[in-house]
Amino acid sequence: MNKITAALVGGLFDEGGVSAYARPVLFGTAGDAVRQALPDTVDACVFVHDDREPAVAGADSFALSGENRFAALSSLPESEHVLVIAAPFALAEDDALTHLAETHITTGYGVSVLAAEQQGYDAEGQPIPRNAHCLAAMFTFDALQKTLAAGCDTLDALVDAAVAAGAQKGVAVTNEIVEICDGGSAYIAFRAMVNRVNFTLIDKGVQIFDPANTYIAPDAEIEAGATILPGCHIRPGCKVGAGAVIGPNSILERAEIGAGTTVNNSQVYESKIGAKTTVGPFAYVRPQCEIGDGCRIGDFVELKKSTIGNGTKVSHLTYIGDATVGERVNFGCGTVVTNYDGYHKYHTDIGDDCFIGCNTNLVAPVKLGDRAFTAAGATITKDVPAGALAVARARQTTLEGWNDRRRAMHEKDKK
Repeated sequence: MNKITAALVGGLFDEGGVSAYARPVLFGTAGDAVRQALPDTVDACVFVHDDREPAVAGADSFALSGENRFAALSSLPESEHVLVIAAPFALAEDDALTHLAETHITTGYGVSVLAAEQQGYDAEGQPIPRNAHCLAAMFTFDALQKTLAAGCDTLDALVDAAVAAGAQKGVAVTNEIVEICDGGSAYIAFRAMVNRVNFTLIDKGVQIFDPANTYIAPDAEIEAGATILPGCHIRPGCKVGAGAVIGPNSILERAEIGAGTTVNNSQVYESKIGAKTTVGPFAYVRPQCEIGDGCRIGDFVELKKSTIGNGTKVSHLTYIGDATVGERVNFGCGTVVTNYDGYHKYHTDIGDDCFIGCNTNLVAPVKLGDRAFTAAGATITKDVPAGALAVARARQTTLEGWNDRRRAMHEKDKK
């Protein structure tokens, strides 16, 4: 039997038919925001909704039952406690629901509510909420089932019924709760979440130059000593090491950035970058890339599904796709790994200490051994042995005086 089940109760729509839980907030939906704010002690999560509302990731779906949004809670699997969320919201404190759960379990009360502020204390020393409207409450399983049997159709009514039936009521106080019911409130919740995430990171030692214009997912792991410059989007699933500098105007998505690495005006998706590497400006690292330590991925470089060894320099205007590149390789400007023939993708292998001349085309599948050198302008279609020079371009022909004669002819035609 689960100790704590969380139940998100849907069925809330604005005049345009948009679900409150589906409203966008930061890098997810309002439902995602609530799901991510649940205490770690929650064993199971359910979302009570109908076909008009998309499911919430990580929550089991329960069908709404008639006009009473809360009636379906009577069919929840048995647990010791149930955390009921009546509507999506954003919190100024990321541990507010954890505090609610701890208050409820520690006191042993039958029901406990989350309140945004208090206006004093009652005779028993319990905080009196300033706003009586309740969005989150925690019940013992038995207390909740008894109140549901009475036909209560709001969370406030459920709480009042539990108290009327003899349950003691606890109150956990937090700074601010922003209910999400329409586009305007979703934006206010978005700003509240941005501030909560950014200032929590600042308190932990991350330098964020412009918190109002920096957008970081709540699950991002950013170590103390990292710097986030303005205009950055650090989306879900990211890790940033100590001393790294991200931005300005960079996008990370499911990316891992090593300690001391800089990502300047660039985008990194579903890839791992090592320590003390520089990326950008204007680099594009596509999914399934792994870049080593001490590398240089410069301006207008695009990488896709490639491994780049330690110390390799790809300074500018280069495309590398479906390739394994060794250590200490130097790519000249304008290099292209031509990996696609219109039907299939092919792999390129480049050994350690290679030198790739400017404007080289590496036509996959092809292999370059360690210390191979390609001449500028070469189109490489065959494997190059270790230590060899590959020249694959037309031999230069020089016609002395040719352009002087051409110019003289055209000048004569002007007269």
